[in-house]
Amino acid sequence: MDQSQRRARVIGMRKGKPLPHIRTAPAPETVYFIESRPHRGAPWERATGRAATWEEKPEALERLAARRNAQPGWDHRLMERITTVTEQPTTEA
Repeated sequence: MDQSQRRARVIGMRKGKPLPHIRTAPAPETVYFIESRPHRGAPWERATGRAATWEEKPEALERLAARRNAQPGWDHRLMERITTVTEQPTTEA
């Protein structure tokens, strides 16, 4: 937006005209969780518990290390889930 557009917007606000609706896309949300399996042939299963997901990667890595110490014979991996929101016009039909 150049200076003349900003000036026109300010003048419009002073006259009581509302600003056009401005949308900002929310930032993607990232959470981390642990999956484990007893041996290579077994399917990965998500760990359960009171705090099964973490928003901070350092905390999730600490939990992963603790899980590996508690169950050294199992395979464990850290998973990342990224959630995004998309807004778009839709048809009215």
